[in-house]
Amino acid sequence: MRRNVTSSLRRRKAAPMTRFDRLPPELRGWLQRAMLSWSVKSAERIWAKTMRKHQGNVQAALVELDRLERAHMKRDIERIWGSDHPGLVDARGLQKAA
Repeated sequence: MRRNVTSSLRRRKAAPMTRFDRLPPELRGWLQRAMLSWSVKSAERIWAKTMRKHQGNVQAALVELDRLERAHMKRDIERIWGSDHPGLVDARGLQKAA
């Protein structure tokens, strides 16, 4: 079977799963458990930034990623469902911190 190699579409440098497989194991694990669907490109960028910020401390970087994800979710919850959504209010009725 012949491949179509004359397409005008841009070629990707690496298949998305190959790029995912090249991520650090800790970041891959975090992405697998993440509540939002992060792109590999975004995850790479944020990981590099948090690793610099925390001088290579993986656990601190993972905590930072969790905090960033909660902040994104909080913003989306408020925008979509309103500020009284249970995802924003804890058991005492107080607004949860991001």
